[in-house]
Amino acid sequence: MPDIFAHTGDANMRMNNESSWAAARDASTAETIDTTATAYSSGIRELRSSNGISYTVRRYYLALDTSGIEIKPATAILKIYGYVNTGSQVIAVKVDQSATGDASTDFVASDYGKIDFNTPYSEEYTSAWNLSGYNEIVLNDSARSDMAANDSLKIAVIGHDHDFLNVQPAVDFNRTTGFYPATATSAGNRPLISWTEGTITPSSSFSNDYTIDTYKIGVLSVQHDKNVDQVPFILGTPGPASLRSRQNAAIVSTGKKKN
Repeated sequence: MPDIFAHTGDANMRMNNESSWAAARDASTAETIDTTATAYSSGIRELRSSNGISYTVRRYYLALDTSGIEIKPATAILKIYGYVNTGSQVIAVKVDQSATGDASTDFVASDYGKIDFNTPYSEEYTSAWNLSGYNEIVLNDSARSDMAANDSLKIAVIGHDHDFLNVQPAVDFNRTTGFYPATATSAGNRPLISWTEGTITPSSSFSNDYTIDTYKIGVLSVQHDKNVDQVPFILGTPGPASLRSRQNAAIVSTGKKKN
């Protein structure tokens, strides 16, 4: 199973102590961004203060080089090594390709609002957050399709119950998740995607109108059965098996008798 490590331009972006939930969640630009820390004790957070008047949202943005992937992977798992705080209930979501951060460029504060909340890349991760190993988030078909379609896969890992679902937290709510980023001191703690290669489903070499499809990019020719029930020609007359994928038999009539 090949591994792709996240680019070191990954980022923890924060909106701290905002006066409303919308101001914390829906901002276009983060007020704080960190791309250099070797560990985040509270890298993902959904918080409402004990007096109920301030809100905090923190997210993790990362990008990985997928330029060498041409066929949608059969499986893909995002692995994040836990650190200090054990809040779970997180989810991986798509970051739009218009974001500055990619597989060779650092994320910037204005990428905070580039999340596509309509395209989750995983289910909610509800397992206990592991502080002594990788937490494995299974990526879905949308993520695997984008791995094949784009040179960089851009992901945000965020809180599920409030940030993703856009539900204002209750008073004195605080869920915090810690992890190691791509700048972790030890390579054994850095985030990555493990994936397995996919396959292309063969298609017929001929369409119903006899158009030859053999040379489509990324399409393999289907293998036809060599043991046919009918030879291609019977007494010189084309039959139903005269062309591969032919659906209708030829119409044959006798000629007019000559004296």
